[in-house]
Amino acid sequence: MDGTFPWGDSDPLMDELKAAAFEYLLLNPGSEFGDWQQGLIEQYPAEVVDALGPDPAEVYSDLADLWEREYLDPNTGIEQIFSEWAESFMTDASVGIYYHLVDACRKQEKMNQPL
Repeated sequence: MDGTFPWGDSDPLMDELKAAAFEYLLLNPGSEFGDWQQGLIEQYPAEVVDALGPDPAEVYSDLADLWEREYLDPNTGIEQIFSEWAESFMTDASVGIYYHLVDACRKQEKMNQPL
């Protein structure tokens, strides 16, 4: 359940779930594993079922695995496992800092200069 095919390409359905999982953490500061897991199931049911299937036992197990998988944030280029992202987004202030970082990355990209 790592979201890749044997030939190394990414599974688009798993990519959508990972993006939703990241978004959930960003929009819900202070989320811990149980909050995140239940929030994904409730707020992103299509992404969860499309990527993991309809069996609740498998979904819960696969989400537990996903919690310890890496996610590369396309806005910053930072890669961390989801549990680390959750720690990064523990407060509204830390989420605000993330958005400042995103703005800085975009400005840097526009200037076409490495950080």
